[in-house]
Amino acid sequence: MYIKRLTIKETKPSEKIVREIPFQLGLNFIVDAGIDQEKGNSVGKTTVLRLIDIALGAKDRKYIYYNEETQKTNNTLKSYIEEKKVQVELLVVDSFEDDEKMNNYLLAVDLFPRGKRFIDGLELNQNDYWKKLNVIFFSNIVNSPSFRQLIHMFVRIDQRSDNNKFLKFLTRTNDATYENIYSYLFDLQEQEISNRVLELKQSFDEKDKELKNYMKLNDFKSIDIINQKVILLESKIKKLNAKMEILVESKKFKENEEKISEIKIQYAQYKDNIDELLFKKQRIVDILNDAKSDKANMIDKDILKTLYDETSEIMGELNKEFEDLLRFNKELMQNKLNYFSLQLEKTNKKIKSIEIKKNQLFEKHRNVIMLIEENKIDEYTFLKNKLSEYSEELGKDKNVRDTYNNIKEKLDELVNELDNVEGKDDIQQDSISIFNEFFSKYSEETNGEPFMLFKTTSGFPFGIDYVKKGLSTGTRKSIIVAFDLAYQQLAKKLEKNVPNFIIHDVIETIDQVALSAIANIVNSMESQYIVAVLKEKIDGNEFITKSDIAVTLSEGDRPFKI
Repeated sequence: MYIKRLTIKETKPSEKIVREIPFQLGLNFIVDAGIDQEKGNSVGKTTVLRLIDIALGAKDRKYIYYNEETQKTNNTLKSYIEEKKVQVELLVVDSFEDDEKMNNYLLAVDLFPRGKRFIDGLELNQNDYWKKLNVIFFSNIVNSPSFRQLIHMFVRIDQRSDNNKFLKFLTRTNDATYENIYSYLFDLQEQEISNRVLELKQSFDEKDKELKNYMKLNDFKSIDIINQKVILLESKIKKLNAKMEILVESKKFKENEEKISEIKIQYAQYKDNIDELLFKKQRIVDILNDAKSDKANMIDKDILKTLYDETSEIMGELNKEFEDLLRFNKELMQNKLNYFSLQLEKTNKKIKSIEIKKNQLFEKHRNVIMLIEENKIDEYTFLKNKLSEYSEELGKDKNVRDTYNNIKEKLDELVNELDNVEGKDDIQQDSISIFNEFFSKYSEETNGEPFMLFKTTSGFPFGIDYVKKGLSTGTRKSIIVAFDLAYQQLAKKLEKNVPNFIIHDVIETIDQVALSAIANIVNSMESQYIVAVLKEKIDGNEFITKSDIAVTLSEGDRPFKI
């Protein structure tokens, strides 16, 4: 397909054509008026190329009025586009020879925010628009690779990459996707197989990323680390179990391991209660002994009588007779002895009762209590806790190992399937050889040195030989042109339906010899070369005619004429 016409038009309040740019077979230069170079670089030449790209499905319509380098917005142009509902139309045809028999399509895209897309008047959403363009320009019904992936090799705007980086004409695209794109463009494989290879490689990359993220999340760099941890933990657990076997021989004890704590607490309580009662008993005994001693050593009765009489003389007659007081004192002493004797008896009974319970518990759980008595329960508990820690860690590591192995197994399955699929269809080198016939010829004519394309064995699918470090921008630009022109010839040889045009941004750095060679090559083939260039670059060149200039822009005559 060729580009026949670009139209900029207002749709509100009524339709009005702002500018029409016709294109021809061969050279199509978009130039400035040639008055001032600085102004010549800012009159909208690249804008025209962007409009073509937008008509071909580019999403970034805002770059018509927004400069990414300066981060400034042309608010006048932005307001004009939104107010007048400006639209770009691109008429594409499959031939310039016979208007009656040619197939043509009118692509239309609104330039304002939330604008629509149309093909031959039919409104389409973005994805359907791309799918239809894929059929129109590439006969790619399967839609893999996508249209926007393919068209970037034909529409190169702002190409500033290093010498061989122009092969990577997409941003943020992996090698597998590039391999699929080049396989399609160069007919290297059956497309069904190539698409399946891409699917498998993408699945592999996703699964490989999942595996790496899993390893990072679980903080190990090699599965052997986990394997060695499992082996060591299993060994430690085995040794702990052996130690516990030595401590605890009774199967019954092991079977009732949960009761150990209860028995230990109960036995300790009995011991504490007995100790407490024994202490209480000793206090009672001490009190009784003191009381008995006091009773045995009571003051002489005559002395007490004398004391009583003296008190009576001083204080007058007392309420109680001496004999009553003497009897009360004896009773008080005896009551004290009786009370504490009773407390001693009760305490002894409690001690005996608890001793019986303790002995019964001992007889019932002799093995356990012997361990308690020997302080081995604490050691056993320590070992048991350690065993629990190791067992938990072992479980985690085994789970990590199993998950890793499952992901790795799926990765291996993808690799095996990929090998099988790729083995069913050999890479066809014929198309690369045909391409290199043209590429080496054109690169020598434009650059003075032949270059060739070759298929790599890993990584990015293609490389270019004889590209040296330190080549000028002009050299790079001429190689890109030679490459794209060579592909146009290859597509014709392969009878492959592709865009019959090449769109490049500024080529000021290409010297006159290269420019002359490019013009001769383009004029000798059935393709279009649409490029923005300063007018002074082509002035006075015999190989460029007036008809080769598609449009001349100036400060007063920009693309939108505002």
